[in-house]
Amino acid sequence: MSRKPIDQLNAGQSFYASRMPGLDVAHFGPLWHFFTVGHLVTTDLDGIAGALGYSFADLDLLGTLAIEQTAPHRATDLASTLYVSNAVISTRIARLEKDGLLERRRNPVDRRVFDLALTPRGRALIEEAIVDIAARSKLVRFFRQLSPTDQQVLGRLLGDLHQRFDREYAGGLHNEE
Repeated sequence: MSRKPIDQLNAGQSFYASRMPGLDVAHFGPLWHFFTVGHLVTTDLDGIAGALGYSFADLDLLGTLAIEQTAPHRATDLASTLYVSNAVISTRIARLEKDGLLERRRNPVDRRVFDLALTPRGRALIEEAIVDIAARSKLVRFFRQLSPTDQQVLGRLLGDLHQRFDREYAGGLHNEE
């Protein structure tokens, strides 16, 4: 089988169109490309994060804390923001806290709750990761090769899809239910 993405896509569409003649296969291309590119981007970013001793998911959590320092962060808020379960976020927080990258502080208003904050070491790690990603990520390199118009269009389309998925996701921040 050919490893060229377009050949693989055409083979898949032809296969299912012939086996299921009533099925509209127009969505196969975008779906397959999203899935495959998502996997490749994750592999790329995890490789960069791994060189720093962490996963990209760890850096995403720390980066979220770094960006939004104006309001206290709670584990349940982060779980929703990052689209993971409370169990996953708790395990990740405990490991990052043990490594000295973030800390839990009692909330001054509700003493039962802990707020999360980056430590100086956590902030330094995020800044190093941002520089590494900008310099080494294949996604960043490929994005920069697009024309400015294509960069804008891609950003707009992906942003729109992100918003739509977020509204449908049970824990999504913009869920209107």
